[in-house]
Amino acid sequence: MALLAKAICVEKSSGNDSESYFRGVADPEWVIGHVPNGGYILFLIVQSCIQNQAGSSHPDPLHMSAHFLQATKPISVEVKLRILKRGRNFVNILADLVQGDHICITAHLIFGKISPSTRPLIDPSSGYSRRHPLRGHPSNAVLTNMPKMFGVRKQVRRAEDPYLLRNGPEHGRTSGGGVAVWGAWVELIDKEERITPASLAFLADCTQSFATLVPPSVTGINPHSLWLPSLTISLEYKAPIPPPSAMHSARTVGVYIIGGFLSEPQGRHDTCVEIWTAPSTVGEGAEVDGWRDAQVCIGVATQMQLMVAGSVNEKAAKL
Repeated sequence: MALLAKAICVEKSSGNDSESYFRGVADPEWVIGHVPNGGYILFLIVQSCIQNQAGSSHPDPLHMSAHFLQATKPISVEVKLRILKRGRNFVNILADLVQGDHICITAHLIFGKISPSTRPLIDPSSGYSRRHPLRGHPSNAVLTNMPKMFGVRKQVRRAEDPYLLRNGPEHGRTSGGGVAVWGAWVELIDKEERITPASLAFLADCTQSFATLVPPSVTGINPHSLWLPSLTISLEYKAPIPPPSAMHSARTVGVYIIGGFLSEPQGRHDTCVEIWTAPSTVGEGAEVDGWRDAQVCIGVATQMQLMVAGSVNEKAAKL
């Protein structure tokens, strides 16, 4: 199985100042069931844009919004980029991922420039500052099994936060209730792997969702027999990824999700994902005082997913 760094290899095939074309292959092992993982495919799009913007005055991704028009297949892909607007501070890029004659995903990305020293504008000591939502240090975390549909289990692992599992959703009527929360340390297994801006799209899609967290006794549906394809995913890049250090892992992130709605048609549901740096890899390092305050949120993603029969997944992947 190819490392993630190799599985997202794209090369520029042609282009000019306003349009560019990149080619790559959707790796057949980075899948959910039989269909390439949606976040992994977005990884290819973001990576194409990053390579296209390299050396420019707007090299850093700030935001991405993608719509999935049809399922991709584990075959070659072409990413078509078009500059929609080039301003002093931002560049707007339209990206289409194409297989054959079909546009599978269309995305809008905003690029700019982020200083490596950029920090949140709200001081961590302020009561208004968002703190790392995972309570347990990764050195004390216990690995948990990923669903069998995740073809990436040999390359990615996760350890769920036991505090969030214990406290579960708040159902009190007076406080709004009806939300489900979940958190975990998500880690690229191979020691050569690195968290990159493009990889955040993939890592945001390696989580539970509202549909899998709400008990079947509530919904009347067993989500584990279903496929939960994404219709839309947006990702905002909040801060630069810190270089590897004693306080920041090179290949581990903390993810925290919250969801609260399940609607027709086809069990539409929303999931918001916060992606945070991690102080160490899972089962390594040592907990030190203040470790949570040293971490930063590097991305926030939202997605809308459906609940469809698992057989649809297999049919969608047929060539």
